[in-house]
Amino acid sequence: MASRCPTCVACGGCAPKSKPDLEKIREEVGIKSFYNLKEEVIEKNLCSMCRGCVTFCSASTLEAIAILKGKPDYINEKNCLSCGICYAICPRTSSLENSLRERYNYSLPIGSYKSIYSLRSKDLQIQEVATDGGFVTGFLKYLMDEKIIDGALISRREGLMNNQPMLAMSFKYLLKGAGSSLAVSSSLEDLNIYTTYIPSLLMLKGLGEFPTRIAVVGTPCQITTIRKMQLLKIVPSNIVNFTVGLFCYENFHFTEDGRKFLEEKINARMSDIEKINVKESMIVKLSNGKRIEIDLDELHRIVRPECLPCLDFANWASDVSVGGLGSQDGYTTVLARTNQGKSFVDRSIERGYFEEDHMFDKNEALEKIKSMEIKKRTRGLKRLEELGLDSKEFE
Repeated sequence: MASRCPTCVACGGCAPKSKPDLEKIREEVGIKSFYNLKEEVIEKNLCSMCRGCVTFCSASTLEAIAILKGKPDYINEKNCLSCGICYAICPRTSSLENSLRERYNYSLPIGSYKSIYSLRSKDLQIQEVATDGGFVTGFLKYLMDEKIIDGALISRREGLMNNQPMLAMSFKYLLKGAGSSLAVSSSLEDLNIYTTYIPSLLMLKGLGEFPTRIAVVGTPCQITTIRKMQLLKIVPSNIVNFTVGLFCYENFHFTEDGRKFLEEKINARMSDIEKINVKESMIVKLSNGKRIEIDLDELHRIVRPECLPCLDFANWASDVSVGGLGSQDGYTTVLARTNQGKSFVDRSIERGYFEEDHMFDKNEALEKIKSMEIKKRTRGLKRLEELGLDSKEFE
């Protein structure tokens, strides 16, 4: 029997014949290399910086590509295997889009879902650090307690201006990743830019036989990359057996001028920020208890440019997608999208992990989510046109 590639079955040489959809997938993907990805995505300022291409490059041991000056680029073009993996899994290419939409029953504007909830964790430790209702931390705890997952890929604070991806294997470490703050952001050190976007996919690289089952919490571009990897059977996507998708209108990045801009907006230093939340507006809570709301349209100077062409707010390819939008303060809106997602959420409620907001207006919440999705999509299509691209190709 021929040995299997360590990375994937995308080339077709060792694809299992029992999977009837693989031929269809390969035909849809075509064979495009990193050269095409540079030309069609990176050089056109479409790259989301999810880092999927450099993390899961089949020539990673040959050091063919890397992040240079903040963007993926060749470091040794001759070592590129031209396997097409990087292009296929990129969330900014149309590759695999039809297969993905078919698998997850996508329909405009927010994709399909089974149920919608407004939930709050009953755990007091979670409530103390949660941004909204603490659903993500509480739900991951439930999945661990029930032995459904061995760990969860999240991010944790490692000091001022530094968040890093982390594989949490216990409740203790889940708590370290709870909540969010602009003041603890990941750094693009080579550019002296701080960003609220956490490159979580980097943590998947190199994971061995254990853990064998993990959950991933991610933005739409990160979840899309994982789902494309799973369509192609790319290791280690096989160990991702649950995805929690964050509602995501935009992330932010800060040069020195950007930090000054935000500090002027909140009339405080970034180190004074205790919590940050984005619903219809940015909500900043300072350590002195003061709460400040800023219209999202006023934040264009610090919006992460890579977010502008994105058309997905509601994270439609995830098992559950979550955010504060649509719920009252202290609760999390949860869309259970897959059968597995609904089953686990329902069981976690039954077993006392969460309390429901019985005043929750499901229709009103759905309208808010749809409105934000349409707003982001409209902005994204406009940005694509500004870049000189045919927006119809991305719809």
